[in-house]
Amino acid sequence: MSPTFENGDIVLVNRLSYLFEKPKAEDIVIIKREKYIIKRIAKIKKGQIFVLGDNENASTDSRSCGWTDKKEIIGKVIAKI
Repeated sequence: MSPTFENGDIVLVNRLSYLFEKPKAEDIVIIKREKYIIKRIAKIKKGQIFVLGDNENASTDSRSCGWTDKKEIIGKVIAKI
């Protein structure tokens, strides 16, 4: 799959969305690790989230870093500007 977002893209993030609803598979989210990263939720299991990057060949995601804690999610991406 080709990347949905490229370096330098500007996105609009809803930081309040997961205060009122649970994350769902296929949501695109911003995660805070060493830096901010954009990933797509693939699976959810008891507060742990398995995220994947759209660029499967060159993405640092849960396949290499393990499950992401829900608390690491900054917000849901709602638009690319």
